[in-house]
Amino acid sequence: MGNYIKVKKAKVLRFKLISVMYLIFISLSMLQIPIDWLRTNINMAEYIGKSTKVVIDDPEISAVFEELSKIEVEFLKEVGYDIENKVYKNPDGYNLTDNYFIRLKKGYILFQKLVVLKKHYESLPPDNPKREEFLNLFENDLKNGLKSEKPNLWVEWKFKHVPVGVVVTWLADLKLKMKLLNGGIITTEDQNRDYLVLMAYNIEAVRPGDTVRIVVFNHEKMQVSAKLANQSFQLNKWNKDTLLFIPEFVGAYELSFKKGGVEETLKVTSVAKTFEKEKDNKYNIFYQGKTSELHYVNLLNPGQVTCSGDPNASLDRQKSRVVFTPQTVGWCKFQVNNKDGRILLRDSVYVQKLPIPYVYAKGVSGGLVSRARLKADNQLAFYATHPDLQKFNFKLSNLKYRLVGLSSELLTTSGDVINVPTGNIEALRYVVVVAADVNNEIKNMEFESPLVIQVK
Repeated sequence: MGNYIKVKKAKVLRFKLISVMYLIFISLSMLQIPIDWLRTNINMAEYIGKSTKVVIDDPEISAVFEELSKIEVEFLKEVGYDIENKVYKNPDGYNLTDNYFIRLKKGYILFQKLVVLKKHYESLPPDNPKREEFLNLFENDLKNGLKSEKPNLWVEWKFKHVPVGVVVTWLADLKLKMKLLNGGIITTEDQNRDYLVLMAYNIEAVRPGDTVRIVVFNHEKMQVSAKLANQSFQLNKWNKDTLLFIPEFVGAYELSFKKGGVEETLKVTSVAKTFEKEKDNKYNIFYQGKTSELHYVNLLNPGQVTCSGDPNASLDRQKSRVVFTPQTVGWCKFQVNNKDGRILLRDSVYVQKLPIPYVYAKGVSGGLVSRARLKADNQLAFYATHPDLQKFNFKLSNLKYRLVGLSSELLTTSGDVINVPTGNIEALRYVVVVAADVNNEIKNMEFESPLVIQVK
């Protein structure tokens, strides 16, 4: 028996293809992370940690608080948190979360502590204010497994595939709830002023028309404004304690919150939007000379579109789309501005060369045409098509052809019809089309296989 096994080239390519598909699968799985998790402000955990109570005297609460503190220290060590520089190595990753809370069962230990706490408060009279406070603070936890005491349901809801940065904030939030249950909070010495802004969502990747949600403390009598370059404007769209800020166009905004002599600022950078992906993640291919369209959503007052590949590109506001016919091969760049000339959208697509179509003669089947028919019609009409572009209207012109049997000369007709002389029709054996201009954009396209029509 030989020492080596020969693997065919086809199998090697198959193995490589499987490897690539596996990597694609992993990438797509990562994209399933809810985007609001990734946009949560990780610094919120530090702020929550500054609120404290000198002594937690309730034994049930103390047991949960001590377990939370232990988990917090272990988890920060597990994820490689740099305490000195306050830097997380990978705040958006979730593999370490799954390993610590699910595989190592730390989430289940915490759950059992919370079950003991729940039973304690459930044993209190229905009108007890502390019982009501517990139900309000842990409303979502109770709905997701804590009330029914289902650990798998609660642990997966709380920690499965949750990024590190969000877990750190949630642990701090749980500790804060323990302090509230114990009788309230006081602030540490270094927290010597009122904080107006609690947290902000969707702040890192906001685009024109998107909504930034900013949670604040008691917005009554608070003055909120935004500044962009030299332009200032007031903000007054609230949903309870949450400010809804919708940037209308691209730019770096500075939001100001003022109350009781305290001012906080928040910078929000709005970047240009992009076109929407095709439904079902279909891959959209663009060809030179083929009219195509791109769709957008939620653009505020779009005014005009510019396209590097088509100066006549148009904007259809009713259907939220851009219609264009690319004239060149390569990257085609788009920009949509509002009616004041401010940027709303920037994107680009790659335009491919129009594929060589297949040429056919009308009324000809199997590459044969009767001499009697040619004598009666005195011509052959041609058309072009391609299986990937069945709805595309290929236009043929300047056909180059030979009439084998009548002449060896390469002839040309300006249109898509070849006139066949009938004077010596008996000598005609073949009509051979070797080249043509297609779609008025691709000149003198030579076919890979000339179209040969036999005359019988």
